Amino acid sequence: MNKPKVDAVEDRFLATVSHEIRTPLNGILGMASLLAETELTPAQSDYVSAIRQSGARLLDLLNNVLDYARMDATGIELENSETDVRQLAQEVVELLSPRAHAKGLDVCVRMATDFPSRTVLDDGRLRQILFNLIGNAIKFTETGGVLVDLSVNRDGHSLRIDIIDSGPGLSDEAQSRLFSAFEQAEARHRGIDGGVGLGLTIVKRLITAMNGDIALTSAPGIGARFRLSLPLETDVSAPHQILTAEQPLKIGLAGLSTPLMLSLTSMAIQAGHQVTIGPEKGDVDVWLADVSLPPRLLKELSQTAPVLALIRPEDREHVASLRTNGCHGYLMRPVRASSLTEQLKRLGEAADFSEGSDEVDIRSRGDRVLVADDNAVNSLLAIRTLEKAGYSTASAATGAEAVEAVETSVFSCILMDLRMPVMDGYEAMRRIRELAPPKNNIPIIAISAEINPDVEKAAKTAGANAVAAKPLDPQTLRSIVERWTDKQKAEQ
Repeated sequence: MNKPKVDAVEDRFLATVSHEIRTPLNGILGMASLLAETELTPAQSDYVSAIRQSGARLLDLLNNVLDYARMDATGIELENSETDVRQLAQEVVELLSPRAHAKGLDVCVRMATDFPSRTVLDDGRLRQILFNLIGNAIKFTETGGVLVDLSVNRDGHSLRIDIIDSGPGLSDEAQSRLFSAFEQAEARHRGIDGGVGLGLTIVKRLITAMNGDIALTSAPGIGARFRLSLPLETDVSAPHQILTAEQPLKIGLAGLSTPLMLSLTSMAIQAGHQVTIGPEKGDVDVWLADVSLPPRLLKELSQTAPVLALIRPEDREHVASLRTNGCHGYLMRPVRASSLTEQLKRLGEAADFSEGSDEVDIRSRGDRVLVADDNAVNSLLAIRTLEKAGYSTASAATGAEAVEAVETSVFSCILMDLRMPVMDGYEAMRRIRELAPPKNNIPIIAISAEINPDVEKAAKTAGANAVAAKPLDPQTLRSIVERWTDKQKAEQ
């Protein structure tokens, strides 16, 4: 049973503590990440790595302790609404992908054809659950990757979300205490995690409150699968509309991790294409190949069909060399179904695939981003991060300055801190949404050091397209801005 809400003073205390600790932590982790991208000696790189690892442990500890304390103080109150679970899962994967990529891992989403387009649940709570489960899977996996598998249970009345990793797996004894507070699965994990064993306890409490269930299948050496089941609201359970290709293609996959192959295969087959794995499988119309394959092999593949290289955001600076290696273009991982469909459509419409056909979107940035944040360190971090990615920027220290900047200049995206003097981010977003088109349609990403379902709902009600929690590392920040500026261009 949910606990009754207590005095708002305790809840406000938790929110204030969360904000005041996360704000300087955002500066520490962000600047350490930027420093890591500069030319450092081996010793300096080790020092920066230690700072980032210690900061990440502190952040995990802070998140879990505050979440646990808030649940004890206020109980778990659900606010259900129609939710696109596939899109929510993809957003979580994209936000966590920098952590995976830093370890050489892939994190991907695969969706069954009968998965519903929308269902009724608390999207904020589900996002919190997925962040925890997927984040844990990445943390304890060293090779391979993590797959988020979306399907419907055989009973037809519940959603099934599997988070599958290729990590070390868990013994039966470790599994028996996995969801207990202040417990960690294995003693050897304490050196990796540095936490207090609250993450999965929080997940269990949230799932129980949502009338769902969670189960674990694992064994040492074979990885782990967390299976989450949630009630399916039948009146909004129509399957996703799959865009079927007008010209089916035979797609070859080369050098990709298992999670990425499974994800791409599902996307391609649902769109009506055929998929084959490995260069030895014969003729294909297009290759999807890992950018890390030897240049010799990429060139050999390109002699049989166009090659789209699968790259990570941090590989963008090497994009110019892809053409030299025989690549026709690239797709950013984690790959979205819409991006894959669009690129394959462009290839299918080409008269032929000979040398000289149009490249796929290898270009430079020309977007301008407004950074609204009263904290000078965090503002500097965002500006330097975006400028390194090719964006131009402007800054505002109050909500009023942000509104004035939008009225007088042109921006492709806005990063809006929610807590600012004079006028907070909520009011600033409302004012911007009241402006005349097209200024009222600029993508706004609300940034907050204190994230919970109430904050997220309030931000979106005020006009935010998305909400992100501090601290944001440079790769995550660049990924969010790129996603929304690209989406804005596609809709124009």
